[in-house]
Amino acid sequence: MTTSEQSGIVLGLERIIAFLEGTLPSDPRSKLQVVHVAGTNGKGSVCALVSEALITGRYTVGTFNSPHFLQPNDAVRIQGTPIPEAEYERLRQWINDLDAAKQSRHGRLTPFEQTTALALWWFAQNDVDIAVIEVGLGGARDATNVFGTADGRKGVGRSLVQCICPVDEDHVGIIGNTIEEIAMEKSGIMRPGSWIVIGNQDRSEAFHKIRQVAHRISPGRIINVRRHPAYDIHVPNFSIDPVDCPHRLPSPNPPPGWSMFKGGGMRCLRIKYPPSLDTYTSSHSRHTKETSAAESTPALVEIDLPLVLPGYYQAGNASVAFYTLYVLRTHFGFSRLKDAVIQVGFTNVRWPGRISWLSIADRRRELGSVPSSPSDIATLKSSSSGVEAGSGSDSPCSGSSGDNVSFDPNIRLDRWILADGAHNEPAAAELRKYVDTTLRRISQQRYIRATRNRQAASQLQVRWVVGFTQGKDMAAILNRLVQPGDSVWAVPFSQPKEMPWIKCESPANIVACLSKWENIQVEQFDHLSGAVDRMAAYNSDTHMNVVCGSLYLVADIYRELCIKPFGS
Repeated sequence: MTTSEQSGIVLGLERIIAFLEGTLPSDPRSKLQVVHVAGTNGKGSVCALVSEALITGRYTVGTFNSPHFLQPNDAVRIQGTPIPEAEYERLRQWINDLDAAKQSRHGRLTPFEQTTALALWWFAQNDVDIAVIEVGLGGARDATNVFGTADGRKGVGRSLVQCICPVDEDHVGIIGNTIEEIAMEKSGIMRPGSWIVIGNQDRSEAFHKIRQVAHRISPGRIINVRRHPAYDIHVPNFSIDPVDCPHRLPSPNPPPGWSMFKGGGMRCLRIKYPPSLDTYTSSHSRHTKETSAAESTPALVEIDLPLVLPGYYQAGNASVAFYTLYVLRTHFGFSRLKDAVIQVGFTNVRWPGRISWLSIADRRRELGSVPSSPSDIATLKSSSSGVEAGSGSDSPCSGSSGDNVSFDPNIRLDRWILADGAHNEPAAAELRKYVDTTLRRISQQRYIRATRNRQAASQLQVRWVVGFTQGKDMAAILNRLVQPGDSVWAVPFSQPKEMPWIKCESPANIVACLSKWENIQVEQFDHLSGAVDRMAAYNSDTHMNVVCGSLYLVADIYRELCIKPFGS
């Protein structure tokens, strides 16, 4: 756009508030009520879960994520569908022209502030029932932090629920120099009288700071999703038949598929919740102003939440999303959010670029790679590179994004790429945990079924295809990911649109970072396409291909394989 190309990360609310209040024909916030989500990791997953459950309940839902994935317009969605690209461009130009003509004493809007204003305007013009807003950076000074209190008495617009997902050290020096300062910045989205849902915090310093701020801002309206030694994650004696379970609920009543429970192995999180948060909070008010999502009280209600998004940490995200929806149902009139509606919504959820299995079978055919067995030929014919396989269970990948394609551990690993946007140390640790669990399961199943050479079954390794944004602690991230025997391919990613401040780390610098590491193979590529072609050309099922290090790199792999997760 025509704003300054030097405009990058400029925190502060003066510009965006002045624009919303005094430049637009009307302030879109006055027509909006929102769920606001902050944190270091898990924000996007929580937004996806909350949005999908609300959509399933027949509410009109606007969702704003940051950053965008493939194209700038896919960050702004209603009912899960991005704003049309032409409409996005028209509104961006209109907002840019208004901003240029105003010549505000606060200066020009940054690109992210322009996109935020566009999202709020589009949501208001389309009369959404609720907007689910992901913080861009930090919280207190982020352009999305412009909404008033839940009761509407202070500020413009109503922030009903604020979610604080796990907080860790990221963007150090920009939003804070210590974990306490970063937690304080992210807690800045809290509003008096609103409900605050605090996700699991691995860092005790972050938890205590967030809790302290929450008690000061909105005492008695705090839900703390505490971490116990383990969530009650289990495989119940039922699953949802995708044939009988519609993608959208036609009514607030449970769909037919939910009356047909049968064995199938869907991974679920069992949550016990009080029938009334008001009663629960009142009964504990002598001891604490905080509602604990894990404490035992009489007459608790149980619900099994399908964990479709893979990764152990998604249990924590599902908990945050559920209690957010529960508060909306019990305190803000979203009465159609019945338990069955939430369950179906959680079953329907898809969130691209986060532990996603991508098929590269078409790329192999283009390169003329020859399958090594008749069963592999059948696999190639039934697979498609334009497929993102879903993950409805704890197996490497089962179910689909509507394509009826499943990952089978007995299919050769060289047909697939695991893509994840892990770009900081905690996310890298969770990705490695998932990879290790997956490799162990594949080895066990191959050994039991004798589908591959049993000696080779114990030699599965990882091929990491990595790219980083400049400024990231590459050594710390790689230390979490890479183990002896693995290989690392360093690649660049393309310049993200409308984000001139994002710079890609050169592959040579990534290789230099690994120069003293032992027992790993390191290569660098000038383009991601070269790495993809090499992966597609291999005929070996002993390496798992994993693309990670940056969501911008993951977006590139989706483009490279012509996968369009939002159907655009």
